[in-house]
Amino acid sequence: MTDQPYVAIAAQYASEDEAVADFDRLHAHYKERGHHAAFDAAVVVRDTEGKVSIPKRDDGGKHHGGRKGLAIGLAGGLVVALFPAVALGGALLAGGAGGAGIGALAGHISKKSSAEDLKAISETLHAGSSGIVVVVDPSEADEIERLLTNATGITKKQIAVDEEKLENEVQDAAD
Repeated sequence: MTDQPYVAIAAQYASEDEAVADFDRLHAHYKERGHHAAFDAAVVVRDTEGKVSIPKRDDGGKHHGGRKGLAIGLAGGLVVALFPAVALGGALLAGGAGGAGIGALAGHISKKSSAEDLKAISETLHAGSSGIVVVVDPSEADEIERLLTNATGITKKQIAVDEEKLENEVQDAAD
């Protein structure tokens, strides 16, 4: 089992509307290219007290046979790894991998990523702001960053995923 590299991109926005506009731009970009399966992103809103909600997400690969890591919703797992309380609120659970599966995703990402990188990503998503978390193939990271035109700040970090192990962990959690 070998690690597959990905890039996690966190973008901060002054408003949820600006984050949703860039999210929709990313979604359209992938759909136009016929690569919706490679799209894995979530809009994240942090209120002034730090409470996190996910008003919009898409893990296109989950249903369309993309790469395994993207296919099981790495962006959602990353959000839970950054903000564990979000899973308790059920923001990711509807239409997602389910509570145990999301927990397995978050745990895998936390184990495979440096604490410093996760901290840098979470600090991009300041309390009282909105953001987007996107997980992409490294070859697409620069192009995706250019599409985040409304962002006031962007952090990119490499993450590694053992796709076979992660798939087994999510399946075991679901059983």
